[in-house]
Amino acid sequence: MAILNQAITIGGDLEKLATINSNFFSFIRDAKIDFYIEANSYFAVNNSFVKILKPSRSDDGFGQTVAFREYIYLSSPLEIIFETQQEGQKEYLQKFLHKINYFGKKGCFFQFIEYLDSPHEANVKAFDTNNLSFGILQEYDDFGKNVTFDNVNNYASSRTVREKEILVLPLQNIGSSKGFSLYKT
Repeated sequence: MAILNQAITIGGDLEKLATINSNFFSFIRDAKIDFYIEANSYFAVNNSFVKILKPSRSDDGFGQTVAFREYIYLSSPLEIIFETQQEGQKEYLQKFLHKINYFGKKGCFFQFIEYLDSPHEANVKAFDTNNLSFGILQEYDDFGKNVTFDNVNNYASSRTVREKEILVLPLQNIGSSKGFSLYKT
């Protein structure tokens, strides 16, 4: 969704993406995404309660409330690997990938470092009961292979079903308390 957001807000490609059977939308939807975490990397997860503003239920404006947030510091870069199949897909995605600075919904910040023509082999794998591997299980979701732009458009009446996948992150918990957890590859 972050790539789709950049294609619309930065690229102004809303009409191109909304077209039935749009190549541009399929470039985003069909990109296979994998991850590589460097050896001896640390993930420090800070558990925090923070004040946020949320829409008021009783009147206009916003009201203060407290929300739970987890902030993660990565000691080494996280490599996000995009496998492209279609002609022009790599060039289209590269127009927007370096402009993404968040993934998810709230309070996330990523900083782009560089494009690699020869990425590492992914070491974050899908969970497989027939081939168990060491690590932490994490659930992710993405849109399905048959989704259309209309399915992900907030202003359209049709909806999409998110496909869930459980990934194994090659991490080990090496310390934790009520306020933090520390993981190492």
